[in-house]
Amino acid sequence: MRKKKSWLGIPLVLTLGMLASACSNGGNNESASSSAPASSAPASTTAAPSGSASPEAIDTSDPVTLKMVLLGPKPADTDEVYGEVNKILKEKINATIELRFIDWNEHAQKYPLMFAANEDFDMAFTSSWSFYQPTARKGGFLELTEDMLKKYAPTSWEKEDPLGWEQASVDGKLYMVPYDYFESGYAMAIIRGDLREKYKLPEVKSQVDFANFLTTIAQNEKGITPFGGPSTNLNGSAMPIMFADLQRLFVHGSVPLVYDMQSERPTLTNYLEDPKYVEKLNVLYDMAQKGAWPKDAIVSKTDWLAAFKEGKTAAHTGNLLTLAGTMDAINLAHPEWKPEVVDLTPDAKRYRAPLNGGGIGIHATSKHPERALMALDLLRYDKELFDLTTYGIKGKHWEPVGDDKYKSLPGSTGYPPDGACPWGWRTPDLYRQLEGAAGDLLTSTYADWKANKIVDTKLATFVLDDTNIKNELAALGNVQKTYLLPIYHGLVKPEEGIPVAQEKLKQAGIDKVQAEMQKQIDAFIASNP
Repeated sequence: MRKKKSWLGIPLVLTLGMLASACSNGGNNESASSSAPASSAPASTTAAPSGSASPEAIDTSDPVTLKMVLLGPKPADTDEVYGEVNKILKEKINATIELRFIDWNEHAQKYPLMFAANEDFDMAFTSSWSFYQPTARKGGFLELTEDMLKKYAPTSWEKEDPLGWEQASVDGKLYMVPYDYFESGYAMAIIRGDLREKYKLPEVKSQVDFANFLTTIAQNEKGITPFGGPSTNLNGSAMPIMFADLQRLFVHGSVPLVYDMQSERPTLTNYLEDPKYVEKLNVLYDMAQKGAWPKDAIVSKTDWLAAFKEGKTAAHTGNLLTLAGTMDAINLAHPEWKPEVVDLTPDAKRYRAPLNGGGIGIHATSKHPERALMALDLLRYDKELFDLTTYGIKGKHWEPVGDDKYKSLPGSTGYPPDGACPWGWRTPDLYRQLEGAAGDLLTSTYADWKANKIVDTKLATFVLDDTNIKNELAALGNVQKTYLLPIYHGLVKPEEGIPVAQEKLKQAGIDKVQAEMQKQIDAFIASNP
């Protein structure tokens, strides 16, 4: 790999994205870009790096259909948008893309299964929070060699921050082309400002304010669900927005072990033994008893973000990018709802997310891996394709404001900006800043975070090798689903549920897992002082 350049040198851009969750986690972000948009010249006219083949030198005489898997609900106008995408790809590399979406409530089961069953597809979104490392280790993704990348994705090879290649490395090999931009998608909240004003509540500025808002809605507002409730997925924390001020991070979502994000020598601890975490779980229990979320939230398949946009809930939580996009959409459709995006932990530090938080992997049994890499290179750096896949059709879903900004149009409900999972080819050169209140919110918030709150955790590039603890991690994941999710959702009192959960975790092998994780962390820190 090439010499590493500073992560701090990554241009900061404004984006609107989903996370993971993301993602919360993730998933998964940007500040105003200082980079000029990249040229929209066709890839075929771009000079190839030394030692690589230009697209004209690659045989594309046979037409191919590339089957690509993305995450989330499929927006209504996706087929129309990708019809335009395919016209361009057909002309440039004689290829078209056939999309398949895996919805969030199916992600945990269906994503690993499609590899295990060796289903027919060529490329898929992947990330550190979406099975990247385990899939790579099981042979699900094709190894991407330097020669392959230079030949079939030359622009990505030249422009990707070398740290991205390092962070996407699994046991010294590459299996994804990671995105290339700064991200710190910390959990925040969005609420119905009109309802806050209706009940004469103060501005929501803390976790206490948020809980008070939700319980007030539960007690007084008929026909609206206050909030969708804690996550039903194992993503490290029951409800990130209520735990962010503790400034702890997880190594693996299947085990309740955390470390201080600012520590020079991270040491894992069981958060169920931490009085501060137990206090938070007691707050969740109290909120649940007061009706802050439905009693059946633990088994709900509802898309709570969509429910909030439809006026069925009074609040939602997620990363800043998602909520800014939601705010923009509601201001277009229902400005009378007065959406307010709020940071409940304004003094907490935020960590800079690693670049393997999103990317595209090529299926190990793809029939067209070379053409898939060529298509990915275009999706990342061809301006027309990037705009189409990220924002939709110009004049219907969005309109440009200068060269580097955009404005959402009412038609964006059919293809929300950044809502059709273009996250695998995010690049700072082409991202546009949202015009208006939501864009201003992103600008000011990221400027503050960058100046005062960003932390570069020592384990940013750490990748857990689960070879010796796979069975234990699976067992621990099952324990959390059975014994911790009910605590998160307020169905069991923490004082009654935690001792039982602790005993089950011990039986499932948490001590062995903690010892193995700590051993790997210590070795990593010793090798990366």
